[in-house]
This record gives sequence, structure tokens and C-alpha cells, in this order.
Amino acid sequence: MRKIYLTLVTLGLVLLSACDEISTDERLTYVEPPEAGRAVLIEDYTGQYCVNCPRATEEIERLIEQYGDSVVIAVAIHSGPFSKQKGEPSPLHTELGDMYFTRWNLSSQPVGLVDRLFDSMPFGYTDWGGGVNYELTDSPTSEAPVTFFIDGDFDSETRTGSFEVQTVGLDENRISGKLQIWLVEDSIDSFQLMPDGSRVEHYNHMHVFRTSINDPWGDDVTVGHGEVVTKMYTFVMDPTWVPKHCALVTFFYDDQGVRQVTKTKLNVN
Repeated sequence: MRKIYLTLVTLGLVLLSACDEISTDERLTYVEPPEAGRAVLIEDYTGQYCVNCPRATEEIERLIEQYGDSVVIAVAIHSGPFSKQKGEPSPLHTELGDMYFTRWNLSSQPVGLVDRLFDSMPFGYTDWGGGVNYELTDSPTSEAPVTFFIDGDFDSETRTGSFEVQTVGLDENRISGKLQIWLVEDSIDSFQLMPDGSRVEHYNHMHVFRTSINDPWGDDVTVGHGEVVTKMYTFVMDPTWVPKHCALVTFFYDDQGVRQVTKTKLNVN
């Protein structure tokens, strides 16, 4: 099995500089393309001060149970007005999440995007199930045009993770879009306001967006049938994040939305 080994550095600020200075190498080869099942990305724009957001989390859990965690891939992006309050802690909020929140002209929460379906977003969480079903069965883009292979390791002294992403073309036509790689973390023990108005101090936050490994809007990729585009990335992680709970969410999108997505757990020795 392909493995990714990523670890921590001692200074949190290093993460931001490393993400800005990703060294990228692109190689193009040709292979017999494999078959790839379609997966769907739910971007859950949420917040710890959002009393109804746990209901959206329950809907994500229901959809993952229905379709499987390799088919429905969710990212909880703590952003917007309910992710922070003046003078109060906001450990899961990110400025990058706020940038995405603004980009999609979001206002209320909980709210989400299902594969960035541009003609109907955003979705309220009660509509996520319909969006997932549409993407898997009825959408003109229900067939995945690409698949991914991910491999990596780490330097134990510098505590720097490095990995490569191979994007394999499955479509009969050449396709151009963006390759995006996000780092998410599961099993974060932190507070959450609840629908009944209570505050749970030890809520289990899952698939929390931490940062973008590459450009916040992804890297340009053009790939044809049987072609493989390989890109290399290097980054370091914030010291407060737990590597064994982290994963890479890798997806390809174009002007029709997200076309394929996968989640790869970090395999840490």
C-alpha cells in the first residue's frame, strides 16, 4: 500500500511559509488507465459558535454511513461569523477558511457545497443527500475523469513531509482543471455550542480543515486519457496538530465543479 509519512515541526509559523514555497515538479508519462469509482466532496462551512452546525455534522455521518467514507468525503471548514467571537477562543477557525467562505458568497450557517455545483450552490444541509445522489447517478459528470495515486515520506531530523501526487487521466478527451490538496484533522477534542443552547466542552470534531498544502485555489493540471501528471510537494506541520489523526483530501475541479476527490490517511511511524 502506498504510504505517506508526515510529521511536525517546532514552530507553527513555519507551516505558512512552507505552504507558500512548495517546490513543484511536473512529469508526464503514459499508462493504461485504471477504473476509478466516483467520490463526492462536501465542503461543510461550520463554526463552534453555530448552534445548528451539529445537525449538519449528523447529516454528514448519515451520508457516510449510507455511501461509505471513500464515496462521501467531507471537510469541515470553520469559517464565517459563527467560527469566532471577539475575545473568545477560536481554535479551529482559519483565515483561509474565511477566504473560501467569502468567495462562495456564503452568509448563513450551517451551509455547504456539494462538489461545487455552480448552478445550485450553496446547499442547506438538508439538501446534501440529494446533491450527493445527483452527483453519483444523474449528473453529466458522474463519471470520474481522473484518479489519483499518492506516495510520500518524511525526514525525521527536519521533520518535513514530502510527497507526490499522480493524476491519471481517465476521460477520452484531454481535460484541464485544478489539483487541490487540503490537510484535514480528525478527532479534535474542543468545545461546541449545541442546538439546545448548551455548550459541550469535549465535542469530537472530525475532518477539520487545517490548511491547503498547495496554492489555495490549486495547481493547473491538463491530462489526457492514459496520461499521468506527477507533482511533488513539501511542507511542515503545525506543532499542535496530531499526525496520526491527519489526512490529505485531494481533488480535481474545473468549471463544472469537483470532478473527483479522495482522502488519504497519513501513515506515521
